Amino acid sequence: MESRSRINVTSSSSAEDYALQAILEFNKGFKQVELYADSDDACKLVDVYLIMKQRMGEALRVVSADVGSSRPRGRNAGYLSIIIERLA
Repeated sequence: MESRSRINVTSSSSAEDYALQAILEFNKGFKQVELYADSDDACKLVDVYLIMKQRMGEALRVVSADVGSSRPRGRNAGYLSIIIERLA
C-alpha cells in the first residue's frame, strides 16, 4: 500500500467533511495525508487541519508545508500543501 494519500480541498464540501475524509485515510492504513488547495481554498485547508488537530490532538503532526505558485493555463495560481502524519 502507498504511504501517502492526497486530498484536494475545494469549495465543493465542508471543512468537516475533508477532515473526516483525512481521518478515514489514516484508518485505511496510510501513514501520511497530503492536504492540497489552490489559493482560493487555502483558508479551508487550514480549517481542515485545525479540525483534525482538535479531534486527534498530539497524535497528529505536520511533516511539511509548502506555499507556492504554478502557471496553469498561462497565469500564476497560488497553492498551499500540508503533509500530515498520524503518530502511533
